[in-house]
Amino acid sequence: MIRFSEIFYSIQGEGKWIGTPSVFMRLFGCNFECRGFGQGRDPNNWIKKEWMPHRIDPKIKEYKSFNDLPVPAIGCDSSATWAKEYMHLTTYEEASLVAKRLIDITPTKQWENIHLVITGGEPLMWQKQLPELLSDEKLKDLKHITFETNGTQKLRPQFIEFLENSNFYTTFACSAKLSISGEPWDKAIRPDVVNMYGKVKNSELFFKFVVQDEQCLYDVKKALNEYKLPSSTPVYLMPVGGTQETLNLTERQVADVSLANGFKFSPRLHVGLFGNAWGT
Repeated sequence: MIRFSEIFYSIQGEGKWIGTPSVFMRLFGCNFECRGFGQGRDPNNWIKKEWMPHRIDPKIKEYKSFNDLPVPAIGCDSSATWAKEYMHLTTYEEASLVAKRLIDITPTKQWENIHLVITGGEPLMWQKQLPELLSDEKLKDLKHITFETNGTQKLRPQFIEFLENSNFYTTFACSAKLSISGEPWDKAIRPDVVNMYGKVKNSELFFKFVVQDEQCLYDVKKALNEYKLPSSTPVYLMPVGGTQETLNLTERQVADVSLANGFKFSPRLHVGLFGNAWGT
């Protein structure tokens, strides 16, 4: 059984595979909250946990689907994929039924030139359940999977073996959380974990850091120094903001920082194309 928040078809809007037609599956649950995003540097000025948007939304029980939800301007922009307040909007199904949903949402009911992106929440919390789903006959022609992970979940030996013996290519898109997220550094930056990702055969790893200012740039460099990965590992800087309004304040600044420091820049293409909406 797998619990997911939403399944949708769109274009990849972030990182290395930007522009690629993709089926997205948001698995439910995460080990982080990242309430610092959009709230500035001083934690003393942050909204208390119990007053975060996903906890006090007066319409919570009225929502019938994730498409009805507003995209938060502060904190995690996908908080509804892990907050227990939104559990009633999730779907909990057997792997074979989920596989049917995935193939059925493609334009021609086939995987040619289409990637599968497993995101969340934190998708690698579901390593026990994923092999059954990804082994389903309806996914046999799938050639590429991306896990959008925060880089804190150790890979189980059985899952590594499964990935290395599969017919698809695996991308680990690691969005490690910097100090601006509000998560403790020693829990968010896990070199021991991320180095496991980099060693999986038939796979690749890239970083996608969410940043907003020069302090974030310092954090990026500090994290990369701790990871000690090959210099060829792609590193993208991506602006804070799950809404167009927030991106308008951060996008140009982050692009300039990327240019000045030789990092790749990743927009949030889907926000610009589709606006402040789920399912994009």
